[in-house]
Amino acid sequence: MKKIVILLFAVITAISCSKDDEQTPTPEPVANTALKVFHKTTGAEIKDGDVLNVNSISSQGGANELKFYFKNTSSAPINTKVKFISFSGVPDTSYLSICIGAQCLSSIITGFSYPLSSEPIITIPANGIVGDIEGYKIFNTTTPVSPATKIDYVFEAYQYDASGNSVGNKVRFTYRYQQ
Repeated sequence: MKKIVILLFAVITAISCSKDDEQTPTPEPVANTALKVFHKTTGAEIKDGDVLNVNSISSQGGANELKFYFKNTSSAPINTKVKFISFSGVPDTSYLSICIGAQCLSSIITGFSYPLSSEPIITIPANGIVGDIEGYKIFNTTTPVSPATKIDYVFEAYQYDASGNSVGNKVRFTYRYQQ
């Protein structure tokens, strides 16, 4: 009888140990410097802290536009947004627009990230580029309000995870209009 109990115990233990435990997948590590932003017209990388100057408010030929695109240098896809940080030189942002693909927004609000939650996500494929074909641009169509002599709009491109949390590197830059 003792042998039967031990044998039964061994069989139950073997069966319970052989079941595949559900394992939580390990998330892919975040590549901390995977997000790069480039000036579409010049091909130069826009680095954290850069100030990009325009000296026209005319939309003729797009002289007032900062065209840009995103590059992912990691081996995994990443999601990105552009956050509007601050502005100076004008009383409001009514003359500022940002275009993400075919969608151009002219109601830009400090602290908001674009595209908005209700809009399509910008996913940059592994070692890929997004925005080089689409119309990703920022533009201003007004002059500074005296006593200001320039207009600064500060933006920040960043990566985010599935929960919407900012991860990895950020690229903060200033779009500046000055005659």
